[in-house]
Amino acid sequence: MHKPPTAKPRQRAKRATRIRLAAMATMATLSSRSSSNQAMGAVKNLSRTGICVETGQPPLTGERVMLRLAIDDEIHELKTTATRVTRRGNSNFYEVGLDWRTFSPEQTKFLDQLLEFLENPNA
Repeated sequence: MHKPPTAKPRQRAKRATRIRLAAMATMATLSSRSSSNQAMGAVKNLSRTGICVETGQPPLTGERVMLRLAIDDEIHELKTTATRVTRRGNSNFYEVGLDWRTFSPEQTKFLDQLLEFLENPNA
C-alpha cells in the first residue's frame, strides 16, 4: 500500500544571528489599526535585521511600531514594523518580531554600536 508523503513542519529561515539582551521596551503603534496601541515588554533577543519583544499587548502584524528601548540609563526610539506575532502556548503573552531594516542613518549607527558592544563586550 502506498503511503502519502508526510508534510514536514515549515521552518522559518533565520535572517541574521540573534543575540540575547536583557532590556525593557515599550511599543506604540503608529496607525489606528490596533485598539491596543501602547505596550510594555521584555526584549528577548536582537539581530542585524530586527528584535524580539515579549508582551501581553501585541501590535498587529504589518503595523508600524515606535519601539522605545531602555539600555542602561538611556531610552532609544526606533521606528520598526511588526513582522511576526506569536502567542506563547495558552498564555496571554506574545513574542513580537519587529523589523528595523528601514532605519535612518542615525538609527543604523546606534544599532551598529550596540551589536558591536554585545558581540565583543570585553573589547
